[in-house]
Amino acid sequence: MSLLTFFPFFYNFIIDSFKQKKIINYRRRINMKKTVIVIALLAILATGTVFADHPGGFGIGVQGGYHGGWRGGGAGGGALTLKLPTMPIFWSIGASLYESYFGLSVAGDYYLIDQNLAGPLHWYFGVGGYVDLGVGDDYLGLGIGGRLPIGLSLQPVPLLEIFLQIVPSIGVGILPGVGLGGGWGGNLGLRLWL
Repeated sequence: MSLLTFFPFFYNFIIDSFKQKKIINYRRRINMKKTVIVIALLAILATGTVFADHPGGFGIGVQGGYHGGWRGGGAGGGALTLKLPTMPIFWSIGASLYESYFGLSVAGDYYLIDQNLAGPLHWYFGVGGYVDLGVGDDYLGLGIGGRLPIGLSLQPVPLLEIFLQIVPSIGVGILPGVGLGGGWGGNLGLRLWL
């Protein structure tokens, strides 16, 4: 067999093998994604209905806190908190204002665990996401990411909730360049339930 007749055969064999592996790996990834999505949805449905302990209705309040980045730096600020009766998400819309900097953030959290500890004291653990925008004299920053709120909630009367939470987060800074974002945060706030 000459080299000229062997080379096309060898080339086709390699290309066909590569295509087969690519198809098999693609099918495995799709099956794995489906499995993870189904497990996640079942876990959310199961824990959300079993552990929900905050009052129903409309909740509105304020919170103040500090967020420090993984690589240093940080900022304090305040936020408006919202809980709409038709959605299982606790929202916060925050702002930070300094001499030459303005920051705006929006976060939404879903409480996976929300249980009573004793009397009016509850604890919660959730998952959520955030979007941050920062503008300065010579700076424009945009970041997105995920967060894990862990906190205590005191409801001395059904109308009033006082909460303290720690919120680790991880994300991606999109502007001014792509990079790792997130950090540790903490908030103290109160919410009225109407």
